[in-house]
Amino acid sequence: MSDLDFVRADMLALDGLAHAFTTRSGGVSEAPYDSLNLSWKDGDNKAHIAENRARVTAALGLDKLVFANQVHGKTVHRVDAAPVGVWSVGEGDALMSDVPGLGLVAQTADCTPILLFDLETQACAAIHSGWRGTVQNIAGETVAAMGREYGTQPDALFAAIGPAISAQNYRVGPEVLEQFEALFGTLDGLALTRDAEGGAGLDVSEACRRQLVAAGIPQTQVERINACTFDDPRFFSSRRAKGGQFGGQGGIIGLTNQSA
Repeated sequence: MSDLDFVRADMLALDGLAHAFTTRSGGVSEAPYDSLNLSWKDGDNKAHIAENRARVTAALGLDKLVFANQVHGKTVHRVDAAPVGVWSVGEGDALMSDVPGLGLVAQTADCTPILLFDLETQACAAIHSGWRGTVQNIAGETVAAMGREYGTQPDALFAAIGPAISAQNYRVGPEVLEQFEALFGTLDGLALTRDAEGGAGLDVSEACRRQLVAAGIPQTQVERINACTFDDPRFFSSRRAKGGQFGGQGGIIGLTNQSA
């Protein structure tokens, strides 16, 4: 397991907290899923995926990784125990918990992974935010859900936005841009110059950052890791695969048992 290569956020380097944004390194999957594929859905050998997940679990000092069947929506699941006999708690795009040993996973292959930690209540969350989930404000929904379930105050949250596709490599059509402009009131700082067809490169991670701040998290407590999953071969990328098969990495967060 020495060749596992995790990307970590300074913001979440805290005692009792495990977190990581995984890369392709350190697993057993074969091409085109090589090698640390965490995604169950796209045709890789299930035994290989289970081994990859086991390696990550052990490396982070956790008991079990917990997943959701991601559907680009805004459902947030509270996780009080690992699901029995399966990996997933059901359809949704965010997971939250205050139970030590559970590693909450947001799977991505260009979409934006977000990890949250409440220093006061010791609750954490993992969010998958593609453009559709961002339009539905899954980030803000998760902050609100943590408030309802754990009493989280937004100004006690620390947030890390992980590797995702950059605006330079993520052209969307005018119909998507219109939704973001309606949501934010402007595309300044969110999209590149429109092309002849009215499309443009879109910075979904910046939109997520703005939503976290709008939800009450201080800007100084939001860290963005500026690594592009399309450009950087350390990561899986749906767009780079151009419709072919590909694996997925994960943004993972969980309380270690030492924090119990």
